[in-house]
Amino acid sequence: AKRELRSLFKDLSEDDTPMVRRSAARHLGRFVESVAGLTETAEELIKSGKPQQTLADENKRLVTYELVPIFQALSSDEQDSVRLLAVSCAGSVGCGLAREPGDTAEVVLPVVRGGCEDLSWRVRHNLAKVFSTVAGSLGFGSSPKSSPKQSEVFKLFAGLLQDNEAEVRASAVENIARMAQIGGADLFRKHIAPLLPALADDLVMEVRSKLAQTLMDCCDPAVCNKLSDEIVLEDFKPLLENFLNDEFAEVQLHILTKLSRVSHLLGRMDVVVSSILQMSMAQNWRVREAVGRLLPFLAEARGMSFFKEHLMEPWLKLLSDQVFNVRNACVDGMPKLLTVSGSEWVMSDLMPHYAKMHVESGSYLTRITVLRSYSSLAVKHGEDELNISPELMGEIVAILLKGLDDRVANVRMTAARGLGLVAASGQCDNGTMNAQVIPALTERIGSETDVDCKYQCQLALEAKP
Repeated sequence: AKRELRSLFKDLSEDDTPMVRRSAARHLGRFVESVAGLTETAEELIKSGKPQQTLADENKRLVTYELVPIFQALSSDEQDSVRLLAVSCAGSVGCGLAREPGDTAEVVLPVVRGGCEDLSWRVRHNLAKVFSTVAGSLGFGSSPKSSPKQSEVFKLFAGLLQDNEAEVRASAVENIARMAQIGGADLFRKHIAPLLPALADDLVMEVRSKLAQTLMDCCDPAVCNKLSDEIVLEDFKPLLENFLNDEFAEVQLHILTKLSRVSHLLGRMDVVVSSILQMSMAQNWRVREAVGRLLPFLAEARGMSFFKEHLMEPWLKLLSDQVFNVRNACVDGMPKLLTVSGSEWVMSDLMPHYAKMHVESGSYLTRITVLRSYSSLAVKHGEDELNISPELMGEIVAILLKGLDDRVANVRMTAARGLGLVAASGQCDNGTMNAQVIPALTERIGSETDVDCKYQCQLALEAKP
């Protein structure tokens, strides 16, 4: 039955109707993976970095003698709509050949070479989208004898990065991080790094946006761990500076939302830090939100004296921003700030500003944000021990008890929820709980007219472990 299915597939791939051949080309990759007995798709295998699974000799023989000719024929089809689907299956064929350099160099590499030079931009575009999967399936990195072939693959990739069509460049750019992981620092610096400045200045926003995203992926150990800090500082830093000043917020956000991955290098990126501070006043609220999430990492990189002198003012402005997500970014950053600075600094340098905002603000939203900021310090994150001194916990309890008597129901509800977090944390001593927290919550339940507030107070009483 399997032999008959392979025969039927071969007949379909040779059909006179282009639409039928196109459908055969679309499913060729999965068909190869199935015949080869692969337990995962080629993309999953390459992305995970797992070693090639051992293939049965019979399966490999079937791929080599029955499916490779189909792959070669469809990849050279007269219809570009067929070729573009066939070349994107090159990764599956490479894995179906067990990623053996000798076989892939003879079978897959010529198809890749032809796809990169194809006159149809759609073929080049489809190949660019999966190029890192294809490059990983060739197996050239596993054999020193194949280093010239690996260099050729990177030259082909560099050609796609310089393609005349913006769609091709954008798709190729998305593969830079995984190509750096496949080839290592040397091939990256030789073939890819020289092209980055031109790509960063590309007239098409999508290319710049994809480049900003992939550069930050290069700094993510889960994606790429082959590039050193020196490469990041030398090759990436000028690009990051340009991206943060890009006219499109989408480009800026790709950097801002992931810049924490290089937070340990921010101490050596003065221009980047300066741009971040300017962007705290950006019109786009998503940019302001990203800045709010990044400021605690800046404090870690530059120290608390730098935060107090340069970051305190933008931090407090973001804390009272008109957009909830921006305020929430500052609330979420409080535990990180506590970890970096310690309880004493929070009490002496930060809490006075918060207390002043709570007293002087005419907006109940600001008071809610302040109470949520205090409450977030009592939440335990993972297995890390809370870094809260008894004095700081006393201040947290005091401001929350004050909020429990606020004239606005939403503020009272937030205070009750915060007291519940304090109780659940187990960090507040029994004396304070029994003398202040429990009596205040009990009294509020008896006098509260708002049903939701009363419910939150009851939950807080039940939260103590």
